[in-house]
Amino acid sequence: MKVAIPVSSAFPSVGGGYTFESEIVAALIDLAPVMHHQITIFSGVDFSEIGGDGQTSPHPNLTILHPPSQLMPGGLRRGLDLAYSSGYPKLANQADKVQAAFVRRFIRQNQFDFCWALAPAALIQCPTRHIPYALTIWDLQHRLQPYFPEVSQGREWGKRERFYQTSLPRATYIITGTERGKFEIERFYQIAPERIQVIPFPTPRLAEVIANSSTTKEEFLVQHGLPSRYFFYPAQFWPHKNHSTLLQAFKTLVEQHGDVALVLTGSDKGNANYIRQLIHNLNLTDKVYTLGFVSKADLANLYKHALALVFPTHFGPDNLPPLEAFSLSCPVIASDVPGAAEQLGDAALRVDQRDATQIAMAMEAICKDDNLRHELIQKGLARAKRWQPVDYAKRLVGLLDEFDSIRYSWPNSTFLPGNP
Repeated sequence: MKVAIPVSSAFPSVGGGYTFESEIVAALIDLAPVMHHQITIFSGVDFSEIGGDGQTSPHPNLTILHPPSQLMPGGLRRGLDLAYSSGYPKLANQADKVQAAFVRRFIRQNQFDFCWALAPAALIQCPTRHIPYALTIWDLQHRLQPYFPEVSQGREWGKRERFYQTSLPRATYIITGTERGKFEIERFYQIAPERIQVIPFPTPRLAEVIANSSTTKEEFLVQHGLPSRYFFYPAQFWPHKNHSTLLQAFKTLVEQHGDVALVLTGSDKGNANYIRQLIHNLNLTDKVYTLGFVSKADLANLYKHALALVFPTHFGPDNLPPLEAFSLSCPVIASDVPGAAEQLGDAALRVDQRDATQIAMAMEAICKDDNLRHELIQKGLARAKRWQPVDYAKRLVGLLDEFDSIRYSWPNSTFLPGNP
C-alpha cells in the first residue's frame, strides 16, 4: 500500500509527543529495507533530527517530505515561520491548519491508500473522509478528569470530545498502549474491541544519546550547578503534572534528609509561576532547581545521575518518562494511576499521587535503602528492553500487512477533480 504518516510534533519542547513520534519514525527508517509498503512521512522536523542520512529518500520504500519547504510556496512558508516563532499559540495553531491543508491535498492528489496518525494532533493532516486511517491514542483524560483546566477551560473539552466522537468510530485501527486504554476507548465511545489494538509504548532510545560520552558525573553536576544527591522530575508545567503535591512531599523529605535536592525540567504550560510561588512559600528555594527545557543529552544525564525519577502525574494510562528512566538505570517512583501496573509492573515504586506522605515515604526509602534502589534499577533495565521502538514499528507494519488485501477490494479514488 501507499501509506502516508504525518508527524504532528515539530518541536522537542512539545515533550512526550515529539519523543514518541520521532522514535517511531526513526524505527520505520530502519525497517524500510524489509517493508513492501511505500511509506511517506510528512515531518516538520529537520531530517537529521529523526534519523536517516538527511536525505528525502533514505530508502526506495520510504520517503520523508518536509511540508513547509517542499509542498508550500516560499512566501507562505515565511509566514508560517513567523507564526511559529511569535510565541502566540493561536497563530501557531492557524499555521498548523494551513500546513495540514497542503498535506491533505498532496495525499489525495497522489492517491495514497492509507493514512496513519501517530498522535491525535496529526490526524488533521489526513483526508479522513476519503481514505482509511489509523490513529494512536494517548489518553482520554478529558472524560476521566474533566476538572483539570488543560482539558476543560474555554473550548478545550468540547474540542477534544468532538474530535474523538468523529474520528474514533471511522478509524480502521485505534492503537493504545495498555488494556486499560482499550477499556476506556470501548467504554466512552462504544468502539468494537477488535478494532482497538494494544501495542505497548516503546522505551525511547535516550540512553544512546550519551552512550559514548566521556563526561563524568562530577563534571556534569559542576557544569549545571547541581548537588550530587537529587530527585528528578521532567514534566511540562501543566496542572495535571502535580508538581504541587511533589513539593509538599519533598518538604517533608528535606526535614529528614537535608542533603537532598529536587530538579525540575520542562516548558511552561501556564502553571510555572504558581509552582515557583509554592517553592518560595515552602522555603525550598535553595533545594529546588528549575532548569526549564533541556537538551536530550542533558535530559539523559539528569536521569542517569539522579537518586530516582519521581513521577506523580494525575494522567495515564501511558507515560514515557518512567520508561526513559528505566533505560538509564534510574529508579522510578510513579503514580499508581489506572494502567500504571500494566505498563511499569514491579519495576517502579507506585504511589498514590494525591498523598504527599506516601510520596515522601517512597523518596525516603530510596535515600536509605541501597538494596531497594539496586533492585529497582535491575528491574527497570529489564522492563526497558521488553519493548523497543523497532518492536512498535513492526507491529504497525504488521497491521498494514493485515489490511493490505482488504484495501484493494476497491479502486483508489482519493482524488476527485473539483473537490477540495
